[in-house]
Amino acid sequence: MINETTAADPLAFLRSQPEKQTKGKSRDEMGQSDFIQLMIAQMKNQDPTKPLDPNEFMSQLAQFSTVNGIAELKQSVDTMVARMTTDQSVKAATLVGHEVMAPGNTAWFNPGDKVSGQAVLESSTTDLNIKIYGSNGMLIRTIPMGMHGAGAVPFVWDGFREDGKVAPQGSYRIVAEAVMDDRTVQVPVQTRARVTSVDLNGNGGDLTLNLSNGQSVSLDQIDQIL
Repeated sequence: MINETTAADPLAFLRSQPEKQTKGKSRDEMGQSDFIQLMIAQMKNQDPTKPLDPNEFMSQLAQFSTVNGIAELKQSVDTMVARMTTDQSVKAATLVGHEVMAPGNTAWFNPGDKVSGQAVLESSTTDLNIKIYGSNGMLIRTIPMGMHGAGAVPFVWDGFREDGKVAPQGSYRIVAEAVMDDRTVQVPVQTRARVTSVDLNGNGGDLTLNLSNGQSVSLDQIDQIL
C-alpha cells in the first residue's frame, strides 16, 4: 500500500516493491506504461484524508514526459548521426583517385606536368601575383595576374623557372600576393591535387582526405571535385 511518503513520490513506491525484471528491462529502467501504472496505483491507495494533489500529479507526469521525450530524441539524433557518418564515409571513399581543389599552398611538381590552383580574393585587387618558391625557400617564378574583382582567380604554373629552365621534381610553395587599398597582402590559395586515400578516423572524428601534394584536409574543406 502506498503511504504518505510514496503518495508524494511514485518512484518511492517503485523502490519499495520486490525486485523483479521484465525481458530486456532492468528494475532501474521505467517506461511510460510503467509510470502510468504507478500513478494509478498511487491514486487507488492514497490516504482518503490526504488525497493526492491533482496539480502535483500533473507536474510529475509532465516531468516524466519531458525526460522520456529527451531520451527518445537523443536516441533519434544518435541514429541520424551514425547514418550521416556512414553516408559521408561512402562518399569520401569514391573520391580516391579523383582530383580536387582544396585549401593549401603546397604543390607537387613532376617535369612535364603543370601545377594549377586558384587565388581567393575577398575584394578586388589592382595587381595580383602568384609566386612559386622552391624547397630551399628561394623564389623561382612570379606569374603576374593583373587586375581582378572579388572571387576565385584560376592560375597555372607551367613548371618553368624565371631563367627558362624546367624546375626539378619536388614540392613547391605557392603564395598569392594582391594589392588592396594600396597595400600588398597575401590571399588564400587553393591547389589542385589528387586524393590518394581517405582516413575515416581523422582529427576530432572527421573524415580526412590525404592528397598527392602531401596535405590532408577534411571533406568539408573541398571546394571543387574536378
